Amino acid sequence: MRTKKKFIITFPKELVREPWNYNLITRFDIIPNIVAGTISEDSAILGYEFDGEATKVESAVHYLREKGVQVEAVDEIRL
Repeated sequence: MRTKKKFIITFPKELVREPWNYNLITRFDIIPNIVAGTISEDSAILGYEFDGEATKVESAVHYLREKGVQVEAVDEIRL
């Protein structure tokens, strides 16, 4: 079943330059859409919408958390 979920995702300094959108698209076949964000030298805080099969979205969130990325599911993105 297809779903669209919203998240606030925080990337620590050492992970900011990784190709996250590419990884999410190629590994999980989801559509990551950045709708808001703040990027500094120390971190990146981004409001994302993930669109895809529910199990793939869940797998993508699990992957990000395993890599040390903070992922918070939200109803509305406000940064």
